Amino acid sequence: MYKRILAAVDNSPRSDRVLETVENLAKLTGAAVDVVHVGASQVVYDTVVQVEDEQEAQAVIDNALARLKEAGVAARGELLTGLRGDISDIIVDRAQEFGTDLIVLGPAHHTQIGVLIGESVSEKVALHTPTSVLLAV
Repeated sequence: MYKRILAAVDNSPRSDRVLETVENLAKLTGAAVDVVHVGASQVVYDTVVQVEDEQEAQAVIDNALARLKEAGVAARGELLTGLRGDISDIIVDRAQEFGTDLIVLGPAHHTQIGVLIGESVSEKVALHTPTSVLLAV
């Protein structure tokens, strides 16, 4: 079934549901898990501004890995960086590089501008990847 699952997490409560879903699927299938978090920046008045600092971003990965490893799931994590509008592309690209069979993420990862036009990271990932996508709600 699934051999490699990519879990895209952020620092919101919905990431708990993503990790719970990934944990259960990995235990059922024996899949290895790649946890990614995109430490995003945004452009404000032609200046790039960090949305969260590197320690906060790394803590998201570390906490997710600790939870999965405690549950007996083989997992590795990676902190990625990019601009807010690029998050979905970064997730899709990384999934392809890892040979991912399934991407799991929360349903409402909105970018700052995307909120205004109804666009979400999860929607863009689902539309632009050949990989199966599961929204953990």
